[in-house]
Amino acid sequence: MMLLTYIVAFLTTTVLAAPLKKKSTDLSALDHVDLFYGTENGGNMFPGATRPFGMAKIGVDVLDSNFGNAYSGYAPGGVITGISMMHESGTGGAPEYGVVAQLPITKNFNSQEQVSLTRSQKDTAHVGYYAVNTSNVDIEVTAGERFGILKYNYKNISETSNAQILVNVSHHLTAPDRPWWTQYFVNGSIDATTKGYTGVSTFRGGWGDQSAWNIYFCCNFSQAADSVSSFDKNGVTKDQTSTSSTVEDDSFGLIFNFGQDQEVVSRIGISHISEKQACSNINYQQDFGALLDETRGVWANELFDTIELEGDSETIDKFYTNLYGTHLIPTNKTGENPNWQTAGTYYDDFFTIWDSFRCLNPMLNVINPVRGSEIVQSLVNIYKNEGWTPDGRSANQNGRVQGGTNSDIVMGDAAVKGIKNIDWAAAYSAMQHNAETTPPYWYDSFAPDASTKQGRGALPDWLKYGYITRKYTRSVSRTVEYAYDDFALSQVAKKLGNQDDYEKYLSRAANWQRIWNKDASADGYSYTGFLQPRNADGTFNSTNYDPFSCGGCYWGDDEYEGKPVEYVFAVPHDIETLISLIGDNDTFVQRINDLYPLHGKKVADVGNEPSFLTPFLFNYVNQQYRSVELVNYILTNDFKSGSQGLPGNSDGGAMQAWVIFSMIGLYPVAGTTTYLITSPSLNNIKLKLDNGATFEVRANNLSNENIYVQSLKVNGQDWKQNWVDHDTLFGGKGGSIEFELGSDAKVWESGPAPPSAGHYTASN
Repeated sequence: MMLLTYIVAFLTTTVLAAPLKKKSTDLSALDHVDLFYGTENGGNMFPGATRPFGMAKIGVDVLDSNFGNAYSGYAPGGVITGISMMHESGTGGAPEYGVVAQLPITKNFNSQEQVSLTRSQKDTAHVGYYAVNTSNVDIEVTAGERFGILKYNYKNISETSNAQILVNVSHHLTAPDRPWWTQYFVNGSIDATTKGYTGVSTFRGGWGDQSAWNIYFCCNFSQAADSVSSFDKNGVTKDQTSTSSTVEDDSFGLIFNFGQDQEVVSRIGISHISEKQACSNINYQQDFGALLDETRGVWANELFDTIELEGDSETIDKFYTNLYGTHLIPTNKTGENPNWQTAGTYYDDFFTIWDSFRCLNPMLNVINPVRGSEIVQSLVNIYKNEGWTPDGRSANQNGRVQGGTNSDIVMGDAAVKGIKNIDWAAAYSAMQHNAETTPPYWYDSFAPDASTKQGRGALPDWLKYGYITRKYTRSVSRTVEYAYDDFALSQVAKKLGNQDDYEKYLSRAANWQRIWNKDASADGYSYTGFLQPRNADGTFNSTNYDPFSCGGCYWGDDEYEGKPVEYVFAVPHDIETLISLIGDNDTFVQRINDLYPLHGKKVADVGNEPSFLTPFLFNYVNQQYRSVELVNYILTNDFKSGSQGLPGNSDGGAMQAWVIFSMIGLYPVAGTTTYLITSPSLNNIKLKLDNGATFEVRANNLSNENIYVQSLKVNGQDWKQNWVDHDTLFGGKGGSIEFELGSDAKVWESGPAPPSAGHYTASN
């Protein structure tokens, strides 16, 4: 087995445009990243050019009737309608952005025909770079933080075909499969010279139903155009250098004709603030190669060069590719908030925290704590200025809340792990506001019972009954999530020395037990006891209830993206009580086995977050080998390589974070300091921590068959428990885990089971 090693240094501050000392050819770890990973099969990954959490995400926008909604702009077939500057990555719901676009063309514009490009071969990409080839023009792009360079090499230029660039001011991604959540162009304008242009476009709508928002743009060409014309749905007007429209979903803009030029280079800057700021976001001194090298250097310095791996090439590919996918959104828009100013960092495009809080945010707190801190403080700043922390957010507006206020758990996780540079008094104020204040009503046709924009819409039931009735949608899943959120409050209260609040919220964190019906049963299964909707009078509601069904599993159902039998395990803060309610360890094990095809049926959806933790829960009954077996099965069978490698939406990198932790051999219990130990997928992993210390994983005798732990050492000492605390591995001195692996599935742990930090027995 060939071993590959990549060694490095850590960047302790966020880099926007640092000078690069290394050449891109030296950054070999980056070459293991497959940018087309998860772009199909519903993964919706963005394969274009960008920086870590960069605002400029430059890529193709494609229409392909066989592909459906192009959530990230990309589809492997179809026709290209634009190369645009902003995208999301790995999201569901409906497409967002796909704005500020150009399209290089050679044919004269015809308003009666669709203007698009057809590829002559597959697109190519590597970190910081994207390329498209067509019969008449080759396109290459690279990205800075808030600008990009787009290079067009025209071919087959003749007297009847010229090098042209079409700028459609109204260009944006739409949602043909979900028109009720599509974006709309509202108005816009553009002013130009032959050397470039500035302008603004206004859009509304999208998955978060955003009100009108602006994006300003600025472009500089490498040479002057021979002529500039305007276009709209009625045709072309020659020698026009400005145009505007207030017609919703209009199609209009300018066409720049460069005659017989073979190459034209565009530098495009973007801003939510002004045209002037969009122009100032461009580095006019950098050429294409220099910007590409710098961008690859930023990726290497901040992320890839912090980790040294040993293992077979395919496994290293898998690790680095998934690691890349965890650093695309949210978006660092520091200095780009048009609604309020802050001296601190500002992040947008949370899509959504419901997806990320379980393992993506905990992963950042280990691998990239500077970003982890910035994201938490950004949530605090949003609360300070807007009154609520987001769950979903884009275009500088809070969007949708799928369950609870799960930013509480993001903040709680950072608190218990000692993440620095966070205003904890303000953070706790934000959390208490979520826990005690009902948000203003915001109509949502999919869930008209209460606000889904921000806050806990079903809070009146929570405060009155201690659970959510069917008066509100998602009654079961929201009860479970509100309990987990309140657990996070208890932990921050404890950190701040507020004992009364600690006890109050710890008690409320047990409220999930109030919807446990010990007599609930399911056809074909011998055990009883499930989560079930409960009425205001305390009786359980059995109408259309089946523990193994959640109907559409959507906004209007009792459970969101998970069945009652899955949500049974979605109480990570108190697995101890869950086991006691289930009755015994054997039944607990059987219930988990029944969810997965390794031993049962395919019930749990590994592509949805409520079941992220479940495969690791065997550790709580000291049968860690079962966790190893199931996690390895999922990693092997559900997470493949290539464009169809993800089993569903990436969910903004949440799925990839699950893969990263699973390959390391640890999994976080979010909001606590506990990591559950499984077994690693690589022979050796070294992570240089931001304090200069090192965390190391060594897997002795690892092979396809040797996945089971035979014995374990932590920090050089024999270790008899299947969990470990955060500071033991990631504290000031760093830490290490050394696995002795073999093919024998055995119970090796004799120490105490993992703790349940939220253990509390609720009264009826």
